[in-house]
Amino acid sequence: MKTYTVLLAEDVPHYGTAHITAASAAEALEAARHLDTGDHCTDSDSSTTVCRRIVHIEDEDGNIVAEDIALDGYFLRYGGEPDRLLCDATPRLLDALTRIAAIPLWGEPIAGAQLKAELLDAGEYDRDRDEFEPSGDTKSCYLRDAVEIARAALAEIRGAPTTTDDTTQPQTEGTNT
Repeated sequence: MKTYTVLLAEDVPHYGTAHITAASAAEALEAARHLDTGDHCTDSDSSTTVCRRIVHIEDEDGNIVAEDIALDGYFLRYGGEPDRLLCDATPRLLDALTRIAAIPLWGEPIAGAQLKAELLDAGEYDRDRDEFEPSGDTKSCYLRDAVEIARAALAEIRGAPTTTDDTTQPQTEGTNT
């Protein structure tokens, strides 16, 4: 049997109060933004720890065999307000990616009966030949790139391997009409 050393971590909130004298609530908020929390937050609350994680596991020879493993559903993200807004928008972005990734490309089979019916009504599906015949240019590299990038992003979000080529750069072949 080998012995492994596990480095664990968790973030413990600390609370504290400060007194501010200000002419208005807006001035109090501005003054509070400049307080150093380290000077005031001295009361820890270990019952509300977050970001529990395995920092790393080290074997007897000093080799790191695992690292950065979350043990709860929390994470920290640096980036300020723009990143917070991005995180808040994620459900809508995921929905948009899902809809884009569902766009059939030229020559792809159409699996869903509902989608077939919608495309048939729009005159973009030939039932006799079982083919997608779009009225728009789905051969366009721009649409193809958008769909493939959306599919790759969804696969990454879902932890699935991607099978497409690098689609982060626009492709030049195909028609662009």
